[in-house]
Amino acid sequence: MTAFERDRAACLALYLREPPTPPLEGLRDALYQAWLRLSAEDPDQTAVACCLLREAPWGSCPYSGVPAVQILTAWGDRLPPDVRGLLLSFLREGRSGWLAELEKGICNSFRLLAAASLLGCGLLLEDREAAGRGEEALAWTEAHLEGYDLPDEFLSPFYTGLQLSALAVIRALPVGDGARDRAARLEALLWRGVLGRFQPGLPLPSGPYARGYTTELAGHFQILSACLLGLLGEEAGFSLQGTLWNDDYVRRILPHGTVENMRCYALYFSAMHYQCREEDLAAWRGRAYPLRRVWRSHTDAARDVSIKSTAPPDAPWEYPAGEVRSVTYQEEGFTLGWADREFENGMACSSLHLLYTRNGCAKTCFLKLVRAEDRYIGEWNDYPNLNLRLGPGNFPDDGRKAVEETAEGLRVTYRPRAFCRGEPVMKLALLFPTHFSAPDEVRVGAHCVGRWDGADGLPLEPVTVRDGAWAFTFRPLTRAGFWRVVCRNRFLHVEWVQRAKDGLAWPLLFTWRHLPPGSGT
Repeated sequence: MTAFERDRAACLALYLREPPTPPLEGLRDALYQAWLRLSAEDPDQTAVACCLLREAPWGSCPYSGVPAVQILTAWGDRLPPDVRGLLLSFLREGRSGWLAELEKGICNSFRLLAAASLLGCGLLLEDREAAGRGEEALAWTEAHLEGYDLPDEFLSPFYTGLQLSALAVIRALPVGDGARDRAARLEALLWRGVLGRFQPGLPLPSGPYARGYTTELAGHFQILSACLLGLLGEEAGFSLQGTLWNDDYVRRILPHGTVENMRCYALYFSAMHYQCREEDLAAWRGRAYPLRRVWRSHTDAARDVSIKSTAPPDAPWEYPAGEVRSVTYQEEGFTLGWADREFENGMACSSLHLLYTRNGCAKTCFLKLVRAEDRYIGEWNDYPNLNLRLGPGNFPDDGRKAVEETAEGLRVTYRPRAFCRGEPVMKLALLFPTHFSAPDEVRVGAHCVGRWDGADGLPLEPVTVRDGAWAFTFRPLTRAGFWRVVCRNRFLHVEWVQRAKDGLAWPLLFTWRHLPPGSGT
């Protein structure tokens, strides 16, 4: 066994000793847990898996076709008839939803999940139409991505993992060479992007991400981390026992859901038989720093509404479809990524994202424009204009943003989204997670900010945040507003606060520098 295989086996054994947890995300979590129990090839664990499946919240679910197909193709003949019947009924009833997903003409993780589910329907239900539509979905996706470097949902730590696992499952099915070859080519495209932005020891590729939740932006372990372990093993530079099965680590991080849920995902997504071209692995192993690369992806047209909201059919498209150009710059232990426009409506898309190491721990910085007085990351927040109340893991961006590379640095510009323009006060928050350590120093101009309690309105001069070997400077390009520094919910907020008026904008210039060893300034 490799070091990774021993690591995963030890964590799986610990996981199986614990009773199942209530499925946090409904059916898909019940199926992931059942798959893990069945993979142990132990009668007692099989009995537990069957109980999970009997008690699962069966219903329509775009995520759950893939694990249902996996369970049926691997263990279907050994399952009790009633349990097998539940899974087959789910595929029959889910078929229409997966077909409808393909009709949307959107290139995202749900399309690949639907393709894998329909190919499974073809095998398990002898449904030729479903199989044919699944193959067509792969062909459509491959044609759509021709000429691009990244998928539309560019390297989102959650959704990229869904895509990679769906493609790995398709390759493992007896579906014919055409579908398997297309899945292999699509998987190779994704892995080129992931590896091109990944450094060993950092749990995730560099951003920005088309969709990034709070725990992902903070650099904590995600399902894409599990995929990296599944492909690279110990070459990934981190382990399961050093992260999600390390008490100190899980005590510090903000979990995506619950720690138990994250552990289930880590074991499930690290078990896939991922495949990457040898030349891409060789290029990753032979890379040299500093390293800069431009990546091209695509976004569909979007409206200025939440993904949870609908707009009338004749509503205008505020943001047209087009190309997204993202750039990554890497040094040893440091990555910076930025994009010139957003993915879709931008609520979950970051403008720029820093990911770096300090004392062996991952550190990050990212930006959010939000309502000033009562919204803070890492807690529950109300969005009455969207009819939403969102928890600590989800902190949407109320700003539209763009980044331009200039000779002086990165020019970052934020403006309020359409439905936020009536807010009386808004803030651009420069966010530094402090889960593993706080930055050493915040300076406003020449003044070192001694109190991080948000009490003082500080002049709108350049701000420099020093964290270990790095210094990050944010230089406002207008004179409107003031700075406020506060540490809350284990995030350092350096907030540029402005009162609303016509033409409100937050333009700033971002630069960074590597400090010499032992530097105190």
